[in-house]
Amino acid sequence: MKTFLRGCAATAAAALALSLAALPAAADDLTPPEGSTPVVGMAVEPGTSQLWLAGPAADSGTFVNAETGDTWSFGGDPDNVQALAWSEGRLWVGDIGDPEAGRDFVVIFRLGPPEGDRSTYHAFDFEYEDGARDARAMLISGRGNIYIVTTGEDPGIYRAPSEPSRQSMNTLTRVADAPEGVSDGVFLTDGATMALRTATGIEYVDAFSWETLVTDTITGAPEGESITVDQDDQVFVGGNPTIRTEEVPASDTTTAVTPAPTASPSPTAPATAAPSATPSAEAEAEHSKQPTRTGTWFALGMAALLAVAAGAVTFIVRK
Repeated sequence: MKTFLRGCAATAAAALALSLAALPAAADDLTPPEGSTPVVGMAVEPGTSQLWLAGPAADSGTFVNAETGDTWSFGGDPDNVQALAWSEGRLWVGDIGDPEAGRDFVVIFRLGPPEGDRSTYHAFDFEYEDGARDARAMLISGRGNIYIVTTGEDPGIYRAPSEPSRQSMNTLTRVADAPEGVSDGVFLTDGATMALRTATGIEYVDAFSWETLVTDTITGAPEGESITVDQDDQVFVGGNPTIRTEEVPASDTTTAVTPAPTASPSPTAPATAAPSATPSAEAEAEHSKQPTRTGTWFALGMAALLAVAAGAVTFIVRK
């Protein structure tokens, strides 16, 4: 009997170890430095892992390194920064926000190499062919072409001249309709596929045919998220306040995001009735969408089996 129980315990331990080894490792969220969120734009410097953020200080011409907290500034006096992009070894800054559609033109800055924590810049002025619009996304293709994606009523994708002038006004030409609620966008490393963070998720769009290739529907995430990719096409998305890493999906998928915990109530707040411990039907439905729970419950079950078997062995040996 002792041999049998010891065998059960060993089998349970082995099964537990295998189940835990098989569980996928959850990618850690990146928490940007204090004061750098909410993020309106971000970009990874090619050839490095340096992720630069446009946050609350962006309209003052200052950007923050997501890992080190270092800053990078320029003196262009932007009005409403909404996007960052890298092209030809330079950081481009999209001063393209216009919620009231009242700007005569928007500006895109191309920064020079940083000298210390500051940089020189060149400015390019743009006007839309069909009147002022609000935009949150600026993308630069593999060929170096600049695209602006507008939001609000009748959203569209606009292309800048292939060689914009620094001396005269440049016209943004509408080339396609855009999804609703685009808050940021980036080209993948193929230089031809747009990843657009929309009101409902991420749409991957062919910039030649303007067809949506694949859609990642996102639930539970904050509105107005930013997006960028690194040199391996790892997707960084979020910034309000944390940044998640994801892979480009091979087919349509749904990603459920666990909302960030809310702050605990102040100790001096008036006492209120304790909430029921029973989750609501809505909360249960949301949790049921989480595909990673299966492995966790299996591991807990195996751990319980191991504990019972080990307890039985101890009881018999002592007896």
